[in-house]
Amino acid sequence: DLEVRRGETLVVLGGSGSGKSTLLNALTGSVTPSRGTIRVLGSSVAELDLARLDAHRVKVGFLFQNGALFQSMSVRENLACVLREHTALTAEEIDILVKMKLELVGLRHAVDLMPAELSGGMRKRVALARALVLDPPLMLYDEPGAGLDPVSLAGVDRIIATLGRILGMTSIVVTHHIESALRLADRLVFLHEWTVVASGSPE
Repeated sequence: DLEVRRGETLVVLGGSGSGKSTLLNALTGSVTPSRGTIRVLGSSVAELDLARLDAHRVKVGFLFQNGALFQSMSVRENLACVLREHTALTAEEIDILVKMKLELVGLRHAVDLMPAELSGGMRKRVALARALVLDPPLMLYDEPGAGLDPVSLAGVDRIIATLGRILGMTSIVVTHHIESALRLADRLVFLHEWTVVASGSPE
């Protein structure tokens, strides 16, 4: 059993195979539970039909472990394609929003670069901007520090923490990095064999 409070940053810790990534996938409806109930933003996820599940996913931002940028698209296009798919905004409005989101993560200057031209930390920040482009009330982060050096990781953590405060989002972060967990968490939970065995403040 686990309750996530509105506006908090919850960090989920646990060994490999403890259920951390499965938890995130269940929150988006990518995995259907064999028992129990998952309620996210007022909806029971397992009971949503495909159309309502798509609408639910628009309200949940997801930062994938590897960033999952489209390699054949520029940074601008990686963000713009989401807005074209899910909004009725004009091309000019989309371009303004893309630049605003990139500004939030400190990468407005990279708008016309290709993913292959970015460092690991920059790719992660672009992926974060894309996850935020629809202003989701809930953000899910799957190992945001994966593949990053300590300096880049600290920078990504600062952005995640700052955006959480500024935008008032609820965030769930899965990580193996203890220092990162302590920097980010309002509350920590520890999973072991698919069970929450500990929950509390970083202290």
